[in-house]
Amino acid sequence: MTKRRILIIDDEPLIRQALAEYLMGRDYAAATAANGAEGLDLARAEQFDAVLVDLRMPCIDGLETIATLEAEQPHLPLIAISGAGALSDAIQAIRQGAWDYLAKPIEDIDQITLTLERVLDRARLIAERDRYQRELERINNQLEAEVAQQTQELRAQNRLLVAVNYVSYAITSAPDLGTTLNRAVNTAINAVQADGGMIHLLNPATNHLVVAVAHSLSRSYLASARAIPLGQGLIGAVAASGFPNASQDMSTDPWLAPLENEGFQTFLGVPLRSGDQANNKHPVVGVLGILARTEHDYGAQEIDLLAAIGNQVGMAVARAQYAADLEQANAELERANIELRHMDNLREQFIQNVAHELRTPLTMVLGYVEMLTQNDLDQEERAKATLVAFKHVQKLTALVESVTTLQDLKGQAMNMGPIQITALLQTASQMIAQRALALGIEIHTICPPGLPPAQGDFTRLAQAIHQLLDNACKFSPGGSTVTLDAQLAPAGDAICISVTDQGIGISSQEHNHIFDHFYQIDGSTTRRYGGTGLGLAIVKEIAHAHKGQVIVTSPLVAPEGVADTAGQGSKLTIVLPLQN
Repeated sequence: MTKRRILIIDDEPLIRQALAEYLMGRDYAAATAANGAEGLDLARAEQFDAVLVDLRMPCIDGLETIATLEAEQPHLPLIAISGAGALSDAIQAIRQGAWDYLAKPIEDIDQITLTLERVLDRARLIAERDRYQRELERINNQLEAEVAQQTQELRAQNRLLVAVNYVSYAITSAPDLGTTLNRAVNTAINAVQADGGMIHLLNPATNHLVVAVAHSLSRSYLASARAIPLGQGLIGAVAASGFPNASQDMSTDPWLAPLENEGFQTFLGVPLRSGDQANNKHPVVGVLGILARTEHDYGAQEIDLLAAIGNQVGMAVARAQYAADLEQANAELERANIELRHMDNLREQFIQNVAHELRTPLTMVLGYVEMLTQNDLDQEERAKATLVAFKHVQKLTALVESVTTLQDLKGQAMNMGPIQITALLQTASQMIAQRALALGIEIHTICPPGLPPAQGDFTRLAQAIHQLLDNACKFSPGGSTVTLDAQLAPAGDAICISVTDQGIGISSQEHNHIFDHFYQIDGSTTRRYGGTGLGLAIVKEIAHAHKGQVIVTSPLVAPEGVADTAGQGSKLTIVLPLQN
C-alpha cells in the first residue's frame, strides 16, 4: 500500500525533523521545507496528500503560503501550525484556506495523526464525490451517443425505427426506473408480437437475478419465482455471456419450466447492457425475457430490436444506479460537512469559554502579584492578596484538569472492581460538602439498603457523581436542597444514581447538547455561571466507559398551560449496568 505523503513547511529545523520522524513512524512518507518559498516549489513539483504549514516564518509566511496553495491546489488538505496563544493567526489561516490547525507546543503528539486523518477523510469524500459526478457525466454522454448511433442504424429499417423511437421516448419520459422497466417490457412484447415478458435485474452484491417487472404472468408464478444465480439456467446464461439466447423447450430449466404450465412454449432472452464492456466490471445489469405461447423462431431483426431495447434499458438502469451512488456520496459528504461545522462551532465556543475563564483569573493573579512585588502592603494585606491569587490559580488549575481529564478518559483503561453503592455515594457527598455549605445548599443522600454491588472504577464514578453534584449546587439557589439517591432499575439489571436539584432547569431544546464537549447553555462571555462546558461531557464519557448512560429530566414540573421551558429544576441520572 502506497504511503500517504505529507509536506512539512517550518523554519525551525528541530520541529521539522521531529514532525517528519513522528509521521514516518506512523507509516506516512514525509518531506520537509525550511520556508514558504521552498515549500511552494516542492508542492508544485511533487504530489502530496496533505501539507503542515507553520504560520510564523520569515519572507513568505504561513498565511501567504496557505493562500497560494489554496489557489493553486484547492483540493490539497492544508493544516496550519500556530503558536500558543496565537488564536487570531489560526482563525486567519482557516479563512485563507486551511482545513484545520494545530497549536504549538503540541501537548498530545497523537493529535497530529487525528488531525491528519480527519482532513484526509474529508479529502477522500470530496474525491469520491467528484469521481461519481464524472462517472455520471460519462454515462449520460455515453447514453446520448448510444441512442444517436442506434437511431442512425435503425433508420434504414422502418419497423425497427418506429419501435426503438417509441421505447426511447418511453424510457426518457419515464419519471422513475420502475416506469421505465414497465414501458420497456410492454414495448418489447408489442414489437415482436409476443404474449408475455419480464425483466430480471442483477444484484451485484449476491450475483443473483431477481424479477423486477413482469407482464401477462400469473401471480402464483411471480410469488414462487426464485432468484437465479448468475450463469445458471437460460436467464443466468444470458446475463453471464452477454449474448441473446432462445429456447422452445423450457422443461429442463428449473426457473422457466413452471411457465409451460401457463401455456408458454418459446422464450427469448436478451441482456440489459450498461455500456462499454471495457470500462465495466460486468456490463450486463439484467435480462429482458420475451415469452410466446407458440413455437416461434425469432429472426435477426427481432433479436436486434430487442437487443437495442435491452441496451437502452441497461443504460437507464446503470444511470439510476450511478445516480443513487452519487446521491449516497453527496449524503456522506454532507454528513461530514455537518460534522465539521459542528466541530468548528464547538472549537469556537471552546475558544470563547476558555478565553473568558483564563482572562479573569489571570488578570486577578497578575494584579495581586504585582501588588505583592511592590512591598507596599502590610502583613494582613499581603496575606489577603496571597489568598486571592491562590484561589484564582486553583481555578486555572481546575480548568486545565477538566481538559486533561477528557483526554485521559479516552486513552486510559478503567480500573474495574466491585463497588459498594453506599460507599460511592458517601464519598461523592463528602467531596461536595464544603462547597454546598458555603453556598447554603443542603445535600440529602438516599441509598436504600441491600443494593447489589456494581462493577466499575470507584474513582471515576465518584468523580462523575461529584460533577453532577457540583453542577446542581452551581445552578441552585441558596437555601435549596440537592438530592443524591440510588435505586435499582425496574428490570433489576442496573443501578440508577440520580442528582436532583431545584435550580434553573434545562429546556428540552438543550437536552441533546448539554453533554457535548465545551457546550454551554449560556455561551456568551458575560454568562453568569462560568465554566467551560466540560463537566457533563466528562460525566458522559465515564458513564459510557462503564457501558452505561446519562439521562436528563428537566423541567421536573411543568405547570398546566405552561410550555416545556427551563426553570423547574433538573434531574440527571447515571444508569450503571450491573453486568459489564
